[in-house]
Amino acid sequence: MSTPESPRFARTAVESPPIRTVLQRIVALAARPVRFVAFWLATLLPFVYLPLLATGVVATHRLGFAGLVGLNAVAFVVGHSYNAPE
Repeated sequence: MSTPESPRFARTAVESPPIRTVLQRIVALAARPVRFVAFWLATLLPFVYLPLLATGVVATHRLGFAGLVGLNAVAFVVGHSYNAPE
């Protein structure tokens, strides 16, 4: 007569999380350093404006200054939720 298999050795089905959940976790982990850099870039970049305005570089390099302001705007949007509770 055979004995039933011990519960200690019984096979249990381990459910793996769906691929979507795994991808969401990977994206969340990868986005954190990007948000960190964007937050501090958006915070500190305006301090670069003052010397540029004081020396008159803005008048000669308008496109470069516009790019700097655009970069600051993108950094504000990306870094906005850096330290927000999830």
